Amino acid sequence: MKLRQLAYFVKVVEVGNITRAAEQLNLAQTALGIQIRNLENALQIQLLDRHSRGVSATPAGMLLYERAIEILQRLEETRRDLIALGGERLRIRFGATPSILKLIGTELLVAANAQLPGIALHVVEELSFVLADALERGELDYVLAYDIEENAGIRRVALMEEDLLHVSAPNGGEQGSDISFRQAVAGDLALVSNRDIIWRRVHETASRLSVDVKITYQVQSNEAIKALVLHGVAQSIMPYGIVAEEIKTGQIIGRRVDRPAVKRTLFLAHPAHRGVADEKPFLAFIDKMVDRLVAEVGLYAHPIDRLVPAEQAYSL
Repeated sequence: MKLRQLAYFVKVVEVGNITRAAEQLNLAQTALGIQIRNLENALQIQLLDRHSRGVSATPAGMLLYERAIEILQRLEETRRDLIALGGERLRIRFGATPSILKLIGTELLVAANAQLPGIALHVVEELSFVLADALERGELDYVLAYDIEENAGIRRVALMEEDLLHVSAPNGGEQGSDISFRQAVAGDLALVSNRDIIWRRVHETASRLSVDVKITYQVQSNEAIKALVLHGVAQSIMPYGIVAEEIKTGQIIGRRVDRPAVKRTLFLAHPAHRGVADEKPFLAFIDKMVDRLVAEVGLYAHPIDRLVPAEQAYSL
């Protein structure tokens, strides 16, 4: 068995489809299929059941999958230990959303440089669904993103729940007051694509209430949506972080959506094969950054859990 074959096999089992796994691995489907067949031939046992929906692990395949996860974790731990032994900084590829970095991005970068001397933090800013895709492709090590779905290949911890706001140009609405969901979706809305969590939350809620949602502008940029709101041609449902400065200066009216509330949940997520036991200083650092985020988001933030218990974090 080769380590590359094990990594490919793990991805196929997690995705449940060779075509999608090949896309995430940037391989040709035929090349990935050959690697899996070579692995089965080397072990002289069937590892996958092929069916119309894709593939699933046989009992032997599931045993290999579980052992392969352990092997890949140990390999990653060994890599990090060797880097530390050689005096080099451990590189962590870290993704966060625009609303997070807008509120605490500068503080995060400065604090990481001061508090994590053994870690080189490479930060990527993208929307949550883009970060989730990058995580599954193995392009990122950790992400702080909203409503990340857990699957066989991804582990996550919920850290904070956040109320979303209806935002509009000053039009008589009272800053900080609540607005019903029906009122919030009654005007011309500007939202990001249908893969974005806010789009999904709005449409899920509207479907439950049998309410029509009018999307007048579908834009791939939160900054472009904010410009439409500032010009008074559209309203939107957005996180506080994107419009915090404009709310403070009165350029935008932000009102919590209520009856029912529209919320999203912040997770720290990482690949399942990545061991985190020796990265407690990094996890404690993320806890501190989430504490700062909660303070910045204020009344709209509701903490859920911590990555490292407070009494342990103080000793690091």
